[in-house]
Order: sequence, then structure tokens, then C-alpha cells
Amino acid sequence: MLNKRVRTVLSALAVSLAMMCLMTGCGGSEEKPKETEPPQTESETKAPQTESETESETELKTDVAYTSQDRSIRITLPDSTWTVQQDADEMRVFSSGKAAMISIVHASDAAAMRNISVAESEDELKQSLTGQYPDANAFEVVEFEKLSSATIDTYEYVVKYNATSMWVYAVTYGIIADTQAYVITGTVLDDNKALLDSVQKSVESFTVLRNNVFSAMPGKTVNKNSESQSGADATSQLASMTNYGSSVTLYASDTVNIRMEPSTESDASIIGSLAPGQAVTVTGESSEWFKIDMNGTTGYVNKAFLVRTQVQTETENKDDQQAAQVSGELNSYVDYGTSYTYYTTTEVNLRSQPGTESGVVSTLGGGASVKVVGETPNWYMVSANGATGYISKSYLSDTNTYTGQNTDENQDGATNNSGGNSGDTNTNVGPVSGTITSVGNNTIVIQGDDGNTYSINYTDAAVSTNSGLQNGLYISAMIDYSGTLPNGDLYATSVKGY
Repeated sequence: MLNKRVRTVLSALAVSLAMMCLMTGCGGSEEKPKETEPPQTESETKAPQTESETESETELKTDVAYTSQDRSIRITLPDSTWTVQQDADEMRVFSSGKAAMISIVHASDAAAMRNISVAESEDELKQSLTGQYPDANAFEVVEFEKLSSATIDTYEYVVKYNATSMWVYAVTYGIIADTQAYVITGTVLDDNKALLDSVQKSVESFTVLRNNVFSAMPGKTVNKNSESQSGADATSQLASMTNYGSSVTLYASDTVNIRMEPSTESDASIIGSLAPGQAVTVTGESSEWFKIDMNGTTGYVNKAFLVRTQVQTETENKDDQQAAQVSGELNSYVDYGTSYTYYTTTEVNLRSQPGTESGVVSTLGGGASVKVVGETPNWYMVSANGATGYISKSYLSDTNTYTGQNTDENQDGATNNSGGNSGDTNTNVGPVSGTITSVGNNTIVIQGDDGNTYSINYTDAAVSTNSGLQNGLYISAMIDYSGTLPNGDLYATSVKGY
């Protein structure tokens, strides 16, 4: 949860509103995405609307659904006088001439989250406003509501301003998660209660699409694996359907149903589905649905789930990330020009590339000597047994600390020395050094310098420390591997703290 977000969003909005107040004119209904607009001929292009046109000459549409160009959010605008001034992920702006404005700010990283300003309580809001407007009659908090789910807090409040030339009403709707946030703000310039109501309704209609972070909105039921509910029935959607006259190819951004009519009211209308990344032929659209051709059969898909660019599957994304990591390692490779002898601290894989998903050239046992000839940020390039490859730096040491035990799976797919907790019968006494992670009754757990974890009983050990055994203390210990306690702990013959 954010700390004190009341460095108020109002100042930032004032800049945006001042810019928007210079703009006039009215826009049409929701703009069609570029990828779905059929090419227009000169004769098909309509003349721009002139100022002399009256409302009777231009039909006024209400509750105009708008989906962002990247299909990440949706909002229902009050009517067709509203026009889109900006549509970018971090900031979206809509206005109705000089009368009102709605802005949507998206904070998607730590820096942006620090700049988000949302009051977390009515008292906090009033305190912030008092700092800007000392006159007690300068403002009035009309309403304030907070809702919470397990992962999201929402804040909605309406403020009426009695002493400002910028606006009369401001509606703020903050949706705050741990790592992302949206702040939707509507402003009304005149004391117009009807316009305020329509702006507030629009702000409350805001919906985040295809984002698991916002899948559990407090007060809302969202099924992230199915289409968002359409506000209009099939009849109205079919009546407003525009046929392109040609077709375009779009791609499913998520698993989505194909329906025989543009409505989610009944599952009986489902005639198929699309998988993420699957191509589909689109032949028309309404405000909320795409009309598609599916092997000669007409179907309808919710517009929020079709995009211009083919999405990658999770496996493809993972493969790309791994390839990028390997490339980054290789680009930083340093050749020593000579070689140095190192030892494996456990059984480990020698790989063809510096990455844990790269091919395994061979597997080396613990304590094996190798010739290190170069390095990347996280890997050594080595020569061993006539083969050359890469070993993670975590599993090589310039001294041989291997104790002869390999019991636990390590991150590189080989086995890892656990420190003898499996009942090792090696009679050698060997040194162990590292940091204490926990202290029990005559038992300590050490994170060893060799990357291994040791649980050691020191009942019979000669203990020498500065201030007693404690978490975080760096120690060395002599371990007797001749046996273990019933719980698997090793015996220490001496322990020294530093």
C-alpha cells in the first residue's frame, strides 16, 4: 500500500485541464482502432462537421463505450460530444468541449507509483485541501468511499469547489495495488449537477482489461478468463454493427469465446473459442464486438480480446528471456589469456552456453579440478576432461572444499552438497565456514561459503566467539563426518566466531 499519496493529484490535473480548456469542438462516437478501419475512397469520406450543425442534425448518442487502442482499459463516456484527446498507457484524456474532462493516469512502475496522489481517508483529503484553500468555505467534500479486497484498495471521492476558477466539481477514483495503480479523475467546470452525475457514472464505469493485478476489484466480480460483460444487448449491437466491405486479421490476446450473437447473456450462444495468439478474420464491428468469419461461419468476439499484434505464449516469452540473458552474458565475456585451476564445490553441469537452460556438455563430480579460461558476469568458461563449456560461478572455488556428499538438487540441475545431513560415513574432519542463519538448543544452521547449508550440533565443541552464537555471526567450524545425530545434525569439534 502506498504511503501518504495526498501530494494531491489536483496540481497535476490543473496543468492538464488548463491545456484542455484551450480546446473546443465536439467529437463523434468511439474511434475505431486503426487496424480495423477499412480504407476509404474520396467519395466515402464525409465532410467535416461545421459549427452550424445543430443537435437535431447530428444524432446525440449516450453511454458511448470506449476501449483504449492497446485494449488495456475500457470506459463508458457520457455521450458522443466527448472526444479523445490523448490515448497512451500512462495518460488518457477525454473532454466534452469546455464543459468537462476525464483523465486516466496509470502508474506501472515504482517511480510512477511514488508520484500517484490519492487521499486514503476523508480527514486526509480535507487536510490536503485546507492546505491549498485556507478558507473553510472554499470547498466541500460531497462524498468519500473506500473499498478493499485482498490485494486492491479503491478510493472514490467528490469535491465541490466554491472558490476556484478552474472547475466546480472534481470526481476522483483511485485503484491502488501493490505495484500498479490507476487514478481516474473527472472535472466539471460549471455548477451543473446533471453533468456531474454523468461524469461520475463514467468515472465509475472504468474497467481494467486482461490484467491479473486488477482481477479482484473490491465491489466488482471479474472473470479474468472470459469476456467482460457487455452493457448492450445483442439487438442494439447488431443494429450498430458496421461491415467493413473487406477484412482484416487480428489476434486473440487471451483465451476468449466466439459467440453466435454479440452478447454474453447466455453461454448457449458460444460456438467456439480462440487461443492466445490465434489469428482471426474480422469483417465488421460495433461499439463492443468484432464480427468475424470463422471458416465461412459468422461469429462475434468481444473487442477487448482482439489485438493487432500476435501475442507470444508464456513459453515463447520465457525462451526469449533466456536467449536475451545468454546473449547478455556472452557480450560481457572476458578472456583471461591464461588459465587458473578451480574446483567444483558439488556435482555440477558443464553447459554449452552461460545459461541454466543451455545444453549439458558433461557432468562433473564434486571436487573436480577445472581450468578457468574466462568469465561472464555469472559464469566461468572452463576446460575439463577435454571439453570446454560454462559453469555457474556459484559452484566453483579456488580451493577444494568438497566433502564427498551430494544429496540435494541445485539450481543448475545437478546435485548439491548438503553438509552430510543424510548420514554420511566419511571419517574425515573438515573445515566449514559461513554465516549463522539460526541458533537452536546446542544446534546452529550455517549458510556455508561453498553455497551449502549445514545443520551442526556443537554440544561437544570448543566454542570461541566474541559475543556468543547469534544469527548473522560469521564462523568457522571443524566438522566430524564420522556420524550424525538422529535428526541428521553433524558434530562440530570446535566453533570459532569472528
